[in-house]
Amino acid sequence: MKHNVQMLAHSRMQKMQKEYVAMMANGDVCFSLFQLFNHDEFRLDEFCQSFRPHPYSRQLKRAAQEFCEKYDIWLENAEHYVTCAIYLFPTANLYRMINILKNCTVDFYLNDTMGREVFTHLSAAEQQKCNVIREHMARLDSPFICQPDVADVERANAEMMSDIRNTSPGRWFEAFRKMYNYHIDVTHLDCNTNTMGRIPSVDEYIDMRGHISGMHHTIQLIEYSDGQFLDWEWMDNVNISSDMQRLQYVTAAIGCLMNDLFSFEKEVIDNSSDSNLLMIMALNDTNLTLEEVILKSAGIVQQLLLEFTVLVNRVRTRSYQRLPADTEMVDKLDAHIGGLERCVQASWMWQVYTKRYKRVNSMWKETQLAPVTAAAV
Repeated sequence: MKHNVQMLAHSRMQKMQKEYVAMMANGDVCFSLFQLFNHDEFRLDEFCQSFRPHPYSRQLKRAAQEFCEKYDIWLENAEHYVTCAIYLFPTANLYRMINILKNCTVDFYLNDTMGREVFTHLSAAEQQKCNVIREHMARLDSPFICQPDVADVERANAEMMSDIRNTSPGRWFEAFRKMYNYHIDVTHLDCNTNTMGRIPSVDEYIDMRGHISGMHHTIQLIEYSDGQFLDWEWMDNVNISSDMQRLQYVTAAIGCLMNDLFSFEKEVIDNSSDSNLLMIMALNDTNLTLEEVILKSAGIVQQLLLEFTVLVNRVRTRSYQRLPADTEMVDKLDAHIGGLERCVQASWMWQVYTKRYKRVNSMWKETQLAPVTAAAV
């Protein structure tokens, strides 16, 4: 069974890469993610008009670099992921934002040194070292004290977790710790089908991708960013909790699946990784051409964006019906929904403007090494 999966994955990867080369050689096929994601009922340019960067971006970048240099985890491309975090939380309290940046810089350092794209290219000894780090971090719990011989990134992680614990409610933090530790455990290893020994369904992959991407604990950090922690017991009592859980899931899925399209060339073409929505789509239906895979994958994101708007309106409308009696709870919920909206905006805005996915010849208009047209934003 595992051998058959390996054979299929290898042949499908080669076919996709050959189709990509042929497509780029023609020079007349270039897709716009902006157009693929847009719909008559949802337009990214209109939705993102209200987006504003964090007013203290420069100071936050400096604080993030100082933290990373303290633990020797500052990478050459670190500014990309620092900027990503600042995009995701543009209204965060300055002190809390520094702690969020600590979380993001640790996470992105792990991604770029032992993440799903990188892990398979490491030597056996390097993989073993990474596994030790992963196991230590995935089990880390209060009081967040490291052993003397651990890696620097583990010390950075312990400081970050201690800082967030000390500035958040115990119940929220314990849920965050479990989600973040699970993300660390499932992400920093070989996530390709060769190692899994099977091909996940598209829905199963989307569930898994939310954890691998770190979007689920990122969504939790929205509450932390402004100190507005949700009351799930109240939401359950007023029949909002199930829609709210789905809204958070959809927000996370939009972020990570948008990224799968933006990073397709980097992950699949350059690094031959099939832990990507487009490759999972191709492996589940071997008759699809690359162009069909692109359209179907982008269609999933488009439908999620439409569902997002429906859920936002439904949750807001239902919560407003609790006014004025439950003003405090409604205000917290409304603030969180605003954070989810900014997260979706940032998922688009950052990936369009970051140089992380730019290349001289790209299949996406948005990642060409040239000024992006104003229409994209």
